Amino acid sequence: MSRTYTLVGIARAKAERREVLGARLDALRTRGAKEPGCLRYHVGEDAEDAEVFVLYMEWNSRHALESHLNSEYVRDFHASRQDFLEGDLQLRWLNAA
Repeated sequence: MSRTYTLVGIARAKAERREVLGARLDALRTRGAKEPGCLRYHVGEDAEDAEVFVLYMEWNSRHALESHLNSEYVRDFHASRQDFLEGDLQLRWLNAA
């Protein structure tokens, strides 16, 4: 079995900025899912808290994931994230079980 690289992110929208955050995350998903090495890229809304979004990305190599994270559009998202995020984006790397 080949190894995959999985990253999970949790983002809480600022008050009155939920739609903006959702649109920005969806734009990341749309572009990221087309990148080489992307196996899965999902954005979901928390079932209990409508202000919280969860990202799930799975890549076929660390290089592919790092290329995504270092792309200009992802850097632009991170540079402007405080406009629509409450706190900061929480990221977690997952190891295959």
